[in-house]
Amino acid sequence: MKKLKIKNRENQHSVSIFGGRLHENKPLDGEPLYSNLIYWAHVEAPHEGEFPMHPHEGIEILTFIFEGGLEHFDTATNVWTPLLEGGVQHIQAGSGLQHSEKYKKGSRAFQIWFDPDFNKALSKNPFYKDYQASSFQWIQEQDLEKMIYVGEDGPIVTDAVGITAIRYKIPPGIHTIPLNEKSIYSIYLLDGELKIQNQLMTKDAFTKAENMESITLEVSETADMFILESPASVNYKRVFD
Repeated sequence: MKKLKIKNRENQHSVSIFGGRLHENKPLDGEPLYSNLIYWAHVEAPHEGEFPMHPHEGIEILTFIFEGGLEHFDTATNVWTPLLEGGVQHIQAGSGLQHSEKYKKGSRAFQIWFDPDFNKALSKNPFYKDYQASSFQWIQEQDLEKMIYVGEDGPIVTDAVGITAIRYKIPPGIHTIPLNEKSIYSIYLLDGELKIQNQLMTKDAFTKAENMESITLEVSETADMFILESPASVNYKRVFD
């Protein structure tokens, strides 16, 4: 059985910002970047906290709100917009925009950045769309429940190629999830504990799977897992190359 490298929370880069009002752990930091991913932050808000106005260009960003919520202002829409628990924010920065985000106390979110072909993206108009929780539903697939954000029948379509983003509720038992050997799967355990490929993952642990036909999960209590699929290679020069 192929072994995976498990990064527990304590082995991820951790930083408190804005005087401790917000906290981030960053599972990709300290590792060579891969696929078309360039940044991943797990954001927690022990207090209400705000990212002040700041610019982006060329990149694509997805923000997944798992608990709490935020309000954001951006120069693509010029309004403050609430995004509540279960929602997703989609930014294609294109030729450039600025935005600000205010996290509610108790919030928990992912912010993931992609390189959708940075040089081409710079010639596009910026785009900003919110998907509230009602945009997504849990569906039963054999013995698993899953929520599809991107790819398959999910409502979000990214410029970054080859992306799927799916959240799984995994009941007790032994389960096999099929994979595409031409993709890389970035796996984050949002809650619970399980064995993946017979290796222990605890809450907030991260790993990636590549060149594999499937992964095997052994679960004793229901677990909550987020899996991001991205291509093993892209046909353009990445911004970090």
